[in-house]
This record gives sequence, structure tokens and C-alpha cells, in this order.
Amino acid sequence: MTEKEVLAEAYQTAKTAEIEQITEEIKADIDVLIEKIGSNKSLVSALVTSLVKKIVTPTQDIRLHRTDFENGYSARVLDTQVISPFFKDNFPKYANKESSFLTLATRERIKWTK
Repeated sequence: MTEKEVLAEAYQTAKTAEIEQITEEIKADIDVLIEKIGSNKSLVSALVTSLVKKIVTPTQDIRLHRTDFENGYSARVLDTQVISPFFKDNFPKYANKESSFLTLATRERIKWTK
């Protein structure tokens, strides 16, 4: 399955999902993101980018979001080519102009670990 197919399928599933089927724990986790999306849209887009990459390539360590990390991948390219256009088409208010990986918090050469 391609990244675009993953997004399309997830979006269709979400549109038809019954809110009662979603656990309170998941609702609480999503609410944290939704409450802050206006001021943190790059972080939400980066999260979606990482999750889609993990679905398509389960063996990929998504903390290694840059190609200059050993065994890393280009999250910026994935975001620019797939995720940002998806957000522009479906959630234009929360879409980045080019890529969420151009913001200071996401472009730094640091691995995403605790």
C-alpha cells in the first residue's frame, strides 16, 4: 500500500466511523492534538508523516526522520510530496505551505528520542 492509499483509506474510515466506537483514551489523546492544532500544525503534520511511514514501512525507525541519519528516511520529502498535499486538499486551514519539516522544531538534526 502506498502512502497516498494509507491516507485515503484512513480518511474514509474516519469519515464513516461512529464516535461511540472510539475509546475514551484515544479521544483524550486526539483532543490534545486538536486543541493545539492551530498553533502546532507542523507538529501534527510531522506526526501524520511519521505514522504513515511506519504503516507503509513497518521496519523503519521513524525517529530517524532524516537521510543523513544511519538507516534514516526523508520525512521532508514524504511530507512535501504526500502529506502536505493531502492536508491542503482535505484540511486547508491546517496545511503547511510546503512542509512541516521546515519549522525549527522538526528540521533540526536530532533524533526523536526521549
